[in-house]
Amino acid sequence: MQGWAFEHHREAMRDAFAQITSGYADRVLGDIDLHLIVSWMLNDCRLPDGGTAAERYARRDDLAAWERDVARRIAAAHLGLLRVARVLPGRWIELHDLTVGGELVRAISHDVSRAVRPHEVLVARLMDGPPAPALWGPVGFLTRQSGRELRQLLEPYVNALAGDDAADGLAAAMHAASREITVMLAPALGPASASPKAA
Repeated sequence: MQGWAFEHHREAMRDAFAQITSGYADRVLGDIDLHLIVSWMLNDCRLPDGGTAAERYARRDDLAAWERDVARRIAAAHLGLLRVARVLPGRWIELHDLTVGGELVRAISHDVSRAVRPHEVLVARLMDGPPAPALWGPVGFLTRQSGRELRQLLEPYVNALAGDDAADGLAAAMHAASREITVMLAPALGPASASPKAA
């Protein structure tokens, strides 16, 4: 997907990268920074003629059915605010998606499940199964400080959507602020108080 996006939407991808790294020319980007930035470029950044690169990739006619299914699930994996309810290290995490509400979701996670504890809050993309939901892409582990920073960052967006349903408003605010959230979580770009890890 990434290779296809850079081949077929080269200028838009270049512009998106320049947009998110603007003002940080003196910074050296590490693997986590690049994973966060590319996730934003594929899933959140709108192409000039509409849609995201992930959505466009998922609509390709030349994909095998299984590949199209995975691509659609990746394209639908939006940035969320996830509270950890229970965890079985090395196997799964039960999450409550604060962004959309709803029931607990048990997500497959071999890596992140080893690093989280109940009640922690993550910034991540929850991707539908099969075989079961899973975390897709980098995961931001919020500290008290980065949680406050995220709240301050989202507040203007949530206030602008005050007439909407609370969960829908938070989901829309997370989407609208996805660039700023990515910058906040990227170690080379954001403050030291956030500690993202790759899922």
